[in-house]
Amino acid sequence: MAGTTGNQFCPYLTAESAKAILNDLLVALSSPESSARLQEARDTAGNDMLKAMQYVFPVAAEIQMDVIKNYGFTRDGKGATQFALAVKALEKEDPEVTSLNAKLRSFFIPAMISSQSAPPETEQ
Repeated sequence: MAGTTGNQFCPYLTAESAKAILNDLLVALSSPESSARLQEARDTAGNDMLKAMQYVFPVAAEIQMDVIKNYGFTRDGKGATQFALAVKALEKEDPEVTSLNAKLRSFFIPAMISSQSAPPETEQ
């Protein structure tokens, strides 16, 4: 089923082409220049999720838009949303798309060190 034609979000995107784009995105996000930009944004955000959305997300989104424009998506929020929805729909037919998309999401939503790993102690 991996070769089926697109979906409602992007008729020309197949699981195979989605995997190629996702791999290109992961390479771009892992490049030395991108890694440095993302690390600087992470350092600025610290362990604050709101700051991560303010600093990390825009850097990752800019890198993503630079890649997806090469595949016919517009270089804006609409193109990024169209790509994300199309890939999400393709996850149902190809587990590799699911895996690659999870790796991509980790650049956008960095792991947060929870200060609430254990339930807070209540004082009585």
